[in-house]
Amino acid sequence: MPRRRIGLGKLELEMKSQEAIEAAAAIVAGLKNAGVDFVATLPDEKMVELIRAVENDADLKHVPLCREEEGIGICAGAYLAGKKTAIIMQNAGFLNSCNALTTTSLQFQIPILLLIYYAGDIGDRGFTTLGAVTEPVIQAMGFRSYVLRKSDEIDDILRGAQILADDSKKPVAVLLTKSVLGVK
Repeated sequence: MPRRRIGLGKLELEMKSQEAIEAAAAIVAGLKNAGVDFVATLPDEKMVELIRAVENDADLKHVPLCREEEGIGICAGAYLAGKKTAIIMQNAGFLNSCNALTTTSLQFQIPILLLIYYAGDIGDRGFTTLGAVTEPVIQAMGFRSYVLRKSDEIDDILRGAQILADDSKKPVAVLLTKSVLGVK
């Protein structure tokens, strides 16, 4: 069955640097090494190459989303069907999905690997307020997070985060910085 191509519109024109392409390939390899086989995504300009790499990987079931919180329910259903799931979103979308995470993933002990673009992180001048509240909200929700800043840590952190999610039966967040995504 041919893979469906998602239309990223304007985003298709953004971020075609070799660094971003290599970073995306490393993250997809890390997800697969961690056993993830189902990935839901919401388009974001900083993650165009990552989303494209997920979409084009035949070993990953890719589900494009309209809203982040719908991805929590979709990933929960996929988990109950035997899949290891991840969702790729920005931290604004993570904050929008807190209710779904609480009432679905946390309440029913469903592990989901959350790959979150860390807008407003140190050195990222956009969305500084958003960056300031991201980690405290994750901690208040009672699950773990890791900030991924170096590309040589991708595989170890994604594998470790998936093991922790499986063992704790909770989401685990991996915050993706601009540097690890290879974007400016």
